[in-house]
Amino acid sequence: MNPPRRPRTRPGREPGDARAPRRAAPAPLAPLPRTAWTLLVILTAAALIVLVTHRMWDPDLWQHLAVGRALWELKRVPHEQLWVWPIHGEPDVMPSWLFRALLWPFYLAGGVTGLFVWRWATTLAAFALLWRAARAAGRARGGAGSGPWALVALVWCGLFYRYRSQVRPETLVAVLIGAQLWLLERWRARGAARDAVGAAPAFRDETWALPLIALLWANAHISYYIGLALTGFYWLDARLHRRPGSGRLLVALVVSVAVSFVNPYGWKLLAQPFEYFFTWRHEAIYRNITELTPVDASAYATSFFSVWLPLVVGLALWGWWRRRTVDVAQLLTLAAFVPQALGTQRFLGYLAVLVAPTFARDLDQACEALAARVLRAPWARAGAAAALIVALPIPSSALGIFRPAIGIDWDYFPVEACNWIEAHDVRGRSFAPFDWGGYLLWRFWPQPGRLPFMDIHQAGTRADRDAMAFALIRADAWRFLDDERRFEWAVLYRAAHRNYSILNALDADTTWALVFADDAAALYLRRRGPLDALAERERYRLVPGGEAGLDAMIRRADADPNAAHAIRAELDRQIASSPRNGIAHNLRASVDLDERDWRGALADLDAAHRMQPELASGDDRAAIARDSLAAEEAAARAAAAGGAR
Repeated sequence: MNPPRRPRTRPGREPGDARAPRRAAPAPLAPLPRTAWTLLVILTAAALIVLVTHRMWDPDLWQHLAVGRALWELKRVPHEQLWVWPIHGEPDVMPSWLFRALLWPFYLAGGVTGLFVWRWATTLAAFALLWRAARAAGRARGGAGSGPWALVALVWCGLFYRYRSQVRPETLVAVLIGAQLWLLERWRARGAARDAVGAAPAFRDETWALPLIALLWANAHISYYIGLALTGFYWLDARLHRRPGSGRLLVALVVSVAVSFVNPYGWKLLAQPFEYFFTWRHEAIYRNITELTPVDASAYATSFFSVWLPLVVGLALWGWWRRRTVDVAQLLTLAAFVPQALGTQRFLGYLAVLVAPTFARDLDQACEALAARVLRAPWARAGAAAALIVALPIPSSALGIFRPAIGIDWDYFPVEACNWIEAHDVRGRSFAPFDWGGYLLWRFWPQPGRLPFMDIHQAGTRADRDAMAFALIRADAWRFLDDERRFEWAVLYRAAHRNYSILNALDADTTWALVFADDAAALYLRRRGPLDALAERERYRLVPGGEAGLDAMIRRADADPNAAHAIRAELDRQIASSPRNGIAHNLRASVDLDERDWRGALADLDAAHRMQPELASGDDRAAIARDSLAAEEAAARAAAAGGAR
């Protein structure tokens, strides 16, 4: 029989020594004072408000408003196509009708300010619900999600939500996601325990509200399937972990699917996301939409995307390891929506909202564990969280498009071109880029002859969509489409930094006449048709709309003083027709130099630079004008001095 082994101890320590080698866990952190919490919540709300307070440029806004206004005027949800002329009157399924109906009273009451009130209200409501969801998610995890670092996580998620915070249906969807996650996390945290002891009747269970959210969601946006998926994920989590009460959640899921069919269009509306996935996304017109392309991490560098996403996933893995159990609902949410967001960047905003509660829980748990060792003082923790809440939005908010401001960036829309159309009673078969279709609806619906060719939903035939995908950049695609549809007027992009070949094609086509142009848009009328007399009277004969003819125009002005005078007159007319005409100012500066009008050249170059900064950058014409003006003034002073003697 072997003698018992003596327990191994470190040198100088006996068994049972109070100085045990195992490191004691740190004492629990003292809670933050109520004042600190109040300040942090106010700071978080202010940060979220700042994130969504920037000028609106999304062209979809105008169709949302136009349709919302029409719904209130018609007092019904139309089942026929009312928005584009090629398929006008045909059966139609209109998504997001509920969102549009809710949005219109905000604009009616407050105009642009009303739209910002919508942004602020939906943002605060969504993130307040997400915070409550985070607290519920951590309730059974020792309070994780209840500390100040959860607020930091919410602001960080808000950096990505802001990209979808133009006034779109997603703003209402964010509120619905927040409400659903809050209910599901509450159910998971305490619902099973209540069912186990039979302490609460069924009608008090949170699951009864899930079908109501599904009903609203199906009528608000085609992303309704996300809500159904979330309920399914939490039900599967409950089943795999053998939690009581999962049957009730399954019933709620079945009822949610059923009530989703309670919409004006039935199954046809519910089929739209599947039509997009299996069919539409493979069409050229959808592949050319920027927001439907994969995520470019560099575009989100100021929001720290390359840190945020690995941290979301990494903290989830760490939490599962630490708790010795996998959060199946969290796993399925990441598995379903991270690939979707990476492949189609419009879903990045959805992802940020969907992961916000569990990310807040996990980040709070990790930071509290770290603070227990290095930052124990309550006000020190509050100060560190406050510093992060303030610092996170600064890099992206310094960018031009996200600089805090209230208003609309009108340079994105053909405002003055539509004013010209209205003033000159232009009507007929129109053509415009589909993202301007909503603005044409806003200005002209339901006037006959002024409806757009295609709207923001790319409504139309497959042949029309395929031709539209290339019509702006390929002359052959434009000619094919024009031959098929015989357009009578066309309003087109005229951004100074891009060269759309369609403008050059129309300039070279004698059947079309340029009648209006500014920095946003160029308007062409078809000659030899109903608009022939107007086109002949108002057309620009020397100044083109596209870039291809500009060099020839300048050379003609250099060689022929009479041509230069006529070109100046046309540029004067363009400048008078719109306050946004940096391109015309830039062109007139060259004519000023030819005519030795140095002051005029400097004034035009200054105006061009203010309106279109890229036009005059690196330009030596200003230096030539300044030097020539200085030489003339010096010569004039010398002549005056000589005459005085």
